[in-house]
Parts: sequence; C-alpha cells; structure tokens
Amino acid sequence: MNEVVFKTLKQKDFIVKSFVLKVATELNLSLSDTILLIYLSNQEIPMLDVENIELTTYLKQEQILESFQKLVTLGLIESKVEKNADGKLGEVISLDNLIQNVTQDITTGIKKKSQIDIYGLIEEEFGRPISSMEVSIIDKWFKEFEPDLIKEALKEAVYNNAKSLKYIESILNAWKEKGYKSINDIHKGMIEYSNNNSKNDLYDYNWVDED
Repeated sequence: MNEVVFKTLKQKDFIVKSFVLKVATELNLSLSDTILLIYLSNQEIPMLDVENIELTTYLKQEQILESFQKLVTLGLIESKVEKNADGKLGEVISLDNLIQNVTQDITTGIKKKSQIDIYGLIEEEFGRPISSMEVSIIDKWFKEFEPDLIKEALKEAVYNNAKSLKYIESILNAWKEKGYKSINDIHKGMIEYSNNNSKNDLYDYNWVDED
C-alpha cells in the first residue's frame, strides 16, 4: 500500500491539505479513506467518478466504494444533486460537513485559549493564584457569558478597586438584566449614562449599586 501512496503523490499534482490530515488522524481513517478525501478535496467539483478515481489514486473500485460509504456514514461528506454548467442535474460530493467540522474545532480552540487567558488575567489582577473553587465559578460564567464580557467585567472591578469574583459576577448579572450581550452594548450604556448625568468619565458608574 505504501507503493500506492508513493505513486499517487509522485505522479499526480495533489495538494494535501492539513485539515484533511488532521481529521484523518483524529478519526483514525484508513489509508484508502484518507487518499479518497485528498482526491475529493483537490477537485473543483468533487464527483464520485469511480473509474477516474481508480486511475488517479490507484485504489481499487471496491476500496473506493467502501471508503466513500464510510466517509458518508461518518458525516464527513455528503452526496447532493445539483445542476451543472449545462443546466443538467448531476451528482456531486459536498465537503461542507468536513470543513464545518474543522471550523468548529478551530473556533473551540480559540475560545478555550480565551478562557485560559482570563484565568491568567484574574490571577494577575488579584495578585495571587485562583483556587479550584474559584475556577469552578469562572467555568460557570463561560456557559453564560462571552470571554470578552468577562474581561470587561474584570476591568470594571479593578477600576472600582473591588477585586473579587462576587463583584465581577454582580456586574455580569447586571449586564445580563439590561440585555447587554456585547462590549458595544456596554459602552453604549455607559455613554448614555454619562450624557444623562453630565459626567465625563465613562467608567464612573457603579453597575452593582445601581437603583
């Protein structure tokens, strides 16, 4: 089988996309499954042309059909009927599920990094390590609030010299009651308050003690 891969990569101008290798590794795909994914990801309009795939990849037809069915079952690819350039209906292979799967992984990774950053920011501002109980409290925040909002609440707490999770949580809950879902919403609220009360400092507002 290694000879098959060697011939495929040497004689055909394939681009092996890293996300394909990532999915293949995480799902423990077979060599045939991976080669078929590489082939499909290199086609402008992916189609299940078994004869052409056989000539291009050196896989046997049985391997192609078996791998195709496996990839469909795993939800990585999907067979759709669409109109071609001539306006005729034809079967094409959609890789949208594969790409969405990778995109979600990337998004999750970015969000996880933001969460880790917040732990570090809180420890830096508090001047001490946070306890396991405090980590549990912060983890609950992530289920309700975006990381950017938590950072903003921390900024407010530091400004008001109230470095406690209870105070930060009170700010977050106050914003939730007001329907604030983004930093932009918060800043609009601050500006409105500042204009109505003739104050110049946008941060001169105590969300917790508001009547």
